[in-house]
Amino acid sequence: MNLLIEGVKIISNGNGKMSLKDRLLISSGTELASVSTYQAATPYCKDAIVPRLPWRTLTSLEQQILFSSKLENLPSLYVSILNIPQNILGYLNDLGSVEDHRLLKYVLQKERVKKGISLIQEYIETFRIQSAELSEYRIGWNAPNQMTVTVGSDSCRVGLHIDNQRGSSLHRISINLGSEPRYLLFINLSVEQLYRLISETDDNLVSKTSGSSKICMAFMQLFPNYPVIKLRVNPGEAYLAPTEHITHDGCTEGTNSLDVFFTMRAIFS
Repeated sequence: MNLLIEGVKIISNGNGKMSLKDRLLISSGTELASVSTYQAATPYCKDAIVPRLPWRTLTSLEQQILFSSKLENLPSLYVSILNIPQNILGYLNDLGSVEDHRLLKYVLQKERVKKGISLIQEYIETFRIQSAELSEYRIGWNAPNQMTVTVGSDSCRVGLHIDNQRGSSLHRISINLGSEPRYLLFINLSVEQLYRLISETDDNLVSKTSGSSKICMAFMQLFPNYPVIKLRVNPGEAYLAPTEHITHDGCTEGTNSLDVFFTMRAIFS
């Protein structure tokens, strides 16, 4: 299987299909990280899987499969890009100039930065479904020029993965507070779709109770030619993505400066 199939959509959300299509790339599949590891600030876990190079632009058909202009059934599984208002970002300029992650905690103590973070939380409340769980926010950082960024409990990079499911949180918002683009990598299929495709090929490989992580890994091992999408998120933008339901990771390839981000989980309208 090496062709995209219908699944989780990218919603244009006011940015417009024409502007978003220019920030998308697609891989030729996936492979063990040991094959493609380079310039990794932290080693990969032994079973980590990453996108298979090279990246290429999407065909018109692939764009049609990925894009949708509206959400038909809310809440839904989708990926979207959101512009954070400039009047909020102005309080957070200092975060984009941090060159050493050890200095980040000092910058976060500045009253101006605290004000910006408070404004971000107020802004998120304007489109969060109020009955939904809202996680604590986190300000994090990643090293520049990394194919994938998530480090697990064993202090190694986990590669493409699905976040541990918590039941009610469909989406994660992740805001780029750095000075360079960062990227969202994802496979455009929900964990339910992954399970169905695996079962149609080998119904003994996993069960519905195997857990999303095992299902995710089994799919990439069984279908190594299924492509990964790479979506650019510019400074001052956020992505919304159902990270508890799709295979994904962050990426800082091609950058030279520290990747600083704000993140929290909820259900967004």
